[in-house]
Amino acid sequence: MKTIIKERPGIKEPSVTQKKFYEDQYAMVSFVESIPCIKVKLSGVPHSSEHYQYVHLKLLEFINSEIENYCRLHLLTDNTKAGVVLEEDLVYYKMNVIPAIEKAGIRYHAIVLPESLFGRLFINQTSLSTKKLKVEYFNTISGACKWLRNR
Repeated sequence: MKTIIKERPGIKEPSVTQKKFYEDQYAMVSFVESIPCIKVKLSGVPHSSEHYQYVHLKLLEFINSEIENYCRLHLLTDNTKAGVVLEEDLVYYKMNVIPAIEKAGIRYHAIVLPESLFGRLFINQTSLSTKKLKVEYFNTISGACKWLRNR
């Protein structure tokens, strides 16, 4: 099966100051002061389910360390280059990460869709919004940033 990748126009991410908290080949977790939000940029797939969980524990650690400094702190996930994760990782995210994000006080989460059609279909079939957490999907980082700034 061949994955279809649509070309995106040359839209660049807004120029922002970012403070890096964690980085490896799969994920970079940073802070974008201009929104303010914690940004997760994912590339490819995690090495294992343990790696997936470790990255998200780092994300939660960063959220909990920063949220007290802001009246509103948002979350931005850039899946542009992300691959598809295992079903068990998705279950872990829904059962552990989302409740922890809500408990920390995050109320708005912008997700930039993957470039791959298969990745887009996978995310579109996954509902992540809850009563406390509003999740919106975007084709571009600039669109996601604009939405978060208006929250």
